[in-house]
Amino acid sequence: MSDRPSIEIYSIGTELLNGQIQDTNSFWMAQQIAALGGYVRRIAILDDDMAELTGVLTDACTRGTRVVITTGGLGPTPDDMTVEAIAQIMGVQTEIDESLVARYMESRNIATREDVNPGLVKMATKPVGAWAHPNPAGVAPCVESQIGDTTIFSLPGPPREVEALFRQSVEDRLAEIYDDVRLALRVVVNLPESQCGPILQSVMEQCPNTYLKAFVALSERTADGQRLPVDIVAWARDESDARALLDRALAEFEKQAAEKGSAVEAIDD
Repeated sequence: MSDRPSIEIYSIGTELLNGQIQDTNSFWMAQQIAALGGYVRRIAILDDDMAELTGVLTDACTRGTRVVITTGGLGPTPDDMTVEAIAQIMGVQTEIDESLVARYMESRNIATREDVNPGLVKMATKPVGAWAHPNPAGVAPCVESQIGDTTIFSLPGPPREVEALFRQSVEDRLAEIYDDVRLALRVVVNLPESQCGPILQSVMEQCPNTYLKAFVALSERTADGQRLPVDIVAWARDESDARALLDRALAEFEKQAAEKGSAVEAIDD
């Protein structure tokens, strides 16, 4: 799928690397992106370190990543560095979005600008030229930045806020990029991964715009051998073409599996 526009997801926070909390945001977003027919090329966790952030995100842009999504690092404390890192990459200063400050004042009944605490002001800060999308479920916004051909969506860390901002500010933009139809089918074969793997690669080579993946962790040992689940995914401009491609990939998979002595059984996902 290297010819498809790529998305990379980076979760930012030393607490993630220390195992203090689990990165559920990347898992959830990858599911949403897959449902849109999108292609996630890379998922990684980054430390709260300026050199690390600027190096990795610069590399993502240099490699032609179409969309980068970050979570975390938008809070009020000194170790929240995402905005400053992106500003450095863009070669611009940061600025306060006064419309966000006004929203904070209204929601908290703060009478004067001078009474807004520095933490709220920090969360209303963005790189010059970037856009801040207000958070419907919290405080820190979604900051949208453009670096060359790469769009970076920076989201806060709390999962509830990630989901709300993804739905509000990211999902439709991704749907514009991946405007094709994606269909998927899960099947099971009685083959070990060592025999199934070459079949999957062969089917993908013969059927462009398909992706086949075996799930060894979900396999079961039976009297007949190993029951190995396999997902078959196909995408095209309209549903009828996607359905035809999925059927073609399934037929080819069934043919090659039969040559190895296994039937292919459709199962519920």
